Amino acid sequence: MQLFNALFVLLASTLATAQLPNIPSCSINCFISAFERDGCSQLTDFACHCQKPDLPTTISPCVQRSCNVADQSAVSSEVVRQCSIAGHPISIPPV
Repeated sequence: MQLFNALFVLLASTLATAQLPNIPSCSINCFISAFERDGCSQLTDFACHCQKPDLPTTISPCVQRSCNVADQSAVSSEVVRQCSIAGHPISIPPV
């Protein structure tokens, strides 16, 4: 079971990195954790993820713990950009 979990995390990280190439690596696990629990059917379904009103508040605490201030700002900018591309613009308070 632990091997399965490790493989799942590796696969999810690879998919997230491919879909979010501009996201600092310090935040990838934050996205995986949030996206696994938000009810969307696929990890890369940003049209679905970005409709979740609690997306910023779900991801922000993890990003603040895991990333420096410059990376936190990059994460915020990229999330706003990805959600706009997906047709669901959001705003995130400044870091």
